[in-house]
Amino acid sequence: MDHLKPENQFQEELTSYDVIELPSNGILYKNKISKAKVSYLNALDESILTSPNIMKNGKFIDILIKRKVKDLGGLDPLDLLSGDRMAIILFLRTTGFGPIYKVPITLTDGSDRTVMGEIDLSLIKPKQLLAKPDENGEFEYKLPMSGKLVKFRLLTGKDESDIDLKDEAHSEFSTDGISEKSKFRLESMVMEIDGIRDKLKISSMFHKIPLGDSLSLKTYYNEIEPGLDLNVEVRIPGGESIRSFLPIGANFFWI
Repeated sequence: MDHLKPENQFQEELTSYDVIELPSNGILYKNKISKAKVSYLNALDESILTSPNIMKNGKFIDILIKRKVKDLGGLDPLDLLSGDRMAIILFLRTTGFGPIYKVPITLTDGSDRTVMGEIDLSLIKPKQLLAKPDENGEFEYKLPMSGKLVKFRLLTGKDESDIDLKDEAHSEFSTDGISEKSKFRLESMVMEIDGIRDKLKISSMFHKIPLGDSLSLKTYYNEIEPGLDLNVEVRIPGGESIRSFLPIGANFFWI
């Protein structure tokens, strides 16, 4: 006689999932996990995607990843690198809604007309980590204008959430309406400047660093960060294609 299966085993069999490769290959995680088991979107997930408050504040990515990612070997889904999270979101979008993503495109032929273009999400390629971290998981970069040597780390989902909270708190008390998100990102990612690792001192040094240095650092960060190559071809009516950058935001699951 067959033994009765535990309830959690039945649940596992009813849940459809796939195993996806993480663009970072797990190099920066303590447990070195390089793959993630990701469940497909189902009818219950529609409550997230149709909740205006969740979609508006950007928390839908955190919620979806917590719900759909399994077996990370003890790693909190919020501690996944931003690029790995985007790869998971792309998987959920393409398997849940299909690979064709429609976006409004303003033509640059002088007519200023807006047409609906199409992106084939299945053609998006992963980006591998393009620099070698040190024993602390940090990267070195020499600022071109000031000559200062910077050590920085790659941001996780938790970092991004903390940055958003800081910027929201700043906006509540700010009278100029200027977002400080760019500054908060730098403060979170930069761990050392010319041997100084005191976060308060590093924060004050940002006021003296030329804009060209901070822009150069951000460019280098984007170049080496593992994730997705979001420079895409958009097909527009008439069969032509134009190059564009694909932002992944709240509309990603509905347009």
